[in-house]
Amino acid sequence: MLTCWDLANKMIGESRRVLLYGPPGTGKTYAATTYNLNENGVDATTLTEDSSAAELRGFYLPSKEEFKWQYGTGINAWLKGGRLVVNEIDHAGGDVSTFLHALLDDPEYAFITLPNDEAEVVKPASGFHVVATMNGTPDMLNPALADRFPVKINVDSVHPKALEVLSEDLRQLAGELAVANDERRTSIRSWIEFDKLRKKYNADVAAQAVFGSKGEDMLVALNSDTEIE
Repeated sequence: MLTCWDLANKMIGESRRVLLYGPPGTGKTYAATTYNLNENGVDATTLTEDSSAAELRGFYLPSKEEFKWQYGTGINAWLKGGRLVVNEIDHAGGDVSTFLHALLDDPEYAFITLPNDEAEVVKPASGFHVVATMNGTPDMLNPALADRFPVKINVDSVHPKALEVLSEDLRQLAGELAVANDERRTSIRSWIEFDKLRKKYNADVAAQAVFGSKGEDMLVALNSDTEIE
């Protein structure tokens, strides 16, 4: 059976709509922005609760004595026929979700009328595809948006390149805890910081600074190759 990363490598760039979901800090964005890019590149955005549809669609920007229309990240990728990466897609608010529904329509009949002076009608160029990421599970999305992603890949392990930056003795434990489904979960970013600080000071100081009250447990698990209870 393929690993999640092998599967992602086969699907990203091949399927027009791919959703990567799983714990934060595991490498989803890295894969979304680097795997199998076409010649038209990538446009990426990270959604928050305050994001607006204008960030994807476009808006007017002041330029000297006039305002000029600026395409948003979504439309820019549409027109180029490139890849749109939407991070934290589960944070999409109402107007963003509505715009994404249109943006993710089947390209054979998709079109969007932009709110610029020309009322420009745009359609996706050949090659346009979308990779979205989220830290939760697909059932957190509204059904219409979730349905736009026929390929949904559960990221259940840390990307190998993320682990490569750690000292070898940290990789196994850090990889296991990064995808733990309980209070033991600890991000790879925390382990990277711990690795750096222990080289400057020592493991005890680094564990206290990074892991707080769980620092001692982390050191025990690291030194004994046993799981943290």
